[in-house]
Amino acid sequence: MKSGATIFFLVVSIFCGGQNLVPNPSFEKYYSCPTTYSQVGFKDFAPGWTSPTQGTPDLFNRCSIGTAGVPRNWAGVSRAYDGWGYAGIYVWIERVDYREYLQAKLKEPLQAGRKYWVEFYFRLSAYSKYSIDRIGVLLSDSTAKADHDLILTLAPSYNHIMDSAYNKGTGLWNRVHFEYVAKGGEQYITLGNFSTNEATKKYLIANPLNDQPLLKRAAYFYIDDVAVIPLETGSEIIKDSLSIAEATVKPDETYTLRHIRFSYNSYELLSSSFAELDRLVTILQRNPSWNVELSGHTDDQGTDAYNLQLSQSRATSVGEYLVQKGISNGRIHIYGYGKKRPVIQGTDDDARTVNRRVEAKFVDRPPRH
Repeated sequence: MKSGATIFFLVVSIFCGGQNLVPNPSFEKYYSCPTTYSQVGFKDFAPGWTSPTQGTPDLFNRCSIGTAGVPRNWAGVSRAYDGWGYAGIYVWIERVDYREYLQAKLKEPLQAGRKYWVEFYFRLSAYSKYSIDRIGVLLSDSTAKADHDLILTLAPSYNHIMDSAYNKGTGLWNRVHFEYVAKGGEQYITLGNFSTNEATKKYLIANPLNDQPLLKRAAYFYIDDVAVIPLETGSEIIKDSLSIAEATVKPDETYTLRHIRFSYNSYELLSSSFAELDRLVTILQRNPSWNVELSGHTDDQGTDAYNLQLSQSRATSVGEYLVQKGISNGRIHIYGYGKKRPVIQGTDDDARTVNRRVEAKFVDRPPRH
């Protein structure tokens, strides 16, 4: 999905093109294909990743023929957010201060005063008996080593705390993201729960999908797609030039979401889409009687059937993001039109850029059928 205005395309390209400083960000690389949960040491976990404590995180990958597979493994059932692998950590255990953390050395130290975009995805494993409300990120100039498997008594650089320990997004891939101004010299990123059991809100899940004894008193998170990306000068323009202005949006008008972007020939949302999508979430939260119709459109390239499916899948991806952020699925209505409704007639790059789009229309009444 590309913007119809060249300046927006350039700005977003700068943002997306920044080098991810995290090695092996989606845990795709491994020393050996995992077979089960980690029981001994951590030195052979995954290239680029280690444990700063005596806790033993786990690696999952589609290559496994044991209980560390993807999507099915000993901790639950989940496809990877990106690629074919992900990691797993204990983030809370009832009456026990045991914790697991993931740590990576960045490809280069952060520069003092420079802004960086930090994000990753986490998901509660399906067999966890408990859900919790938080996970933290530490950016540090030295490794946060500890000769124990308990809580790291360090203040995280960012603590992602949800409104509740259990909500509509529990069990889905959830995104943590923030802008970080470097102090200078930070070269390690550490992920995990840095809060005590008392400070962490918990929720007992009455009917877990599986009676996994290793998780009967625990909350266990899968982790995927970790990124630390330098922000170029001017990238903040994205935040102030979104397609929808909260103060002026009206029902029964169609808005083109110019900054919703996908991987090439795919319905996977790129991270540069999230600022626009978060604005969409805010509008729906502030207007609880409104529904939203999301319609996907493609350019003229490809068959009718393929484009129809791609446009539907892209609109669905936008809808799934809204649901993850707490918007009721019943308020979201998905339509795919393929290449049937071009904005501009033509087959040149400019026409195709404008025609590839997702549109949103708010309705303060039952949607069309």
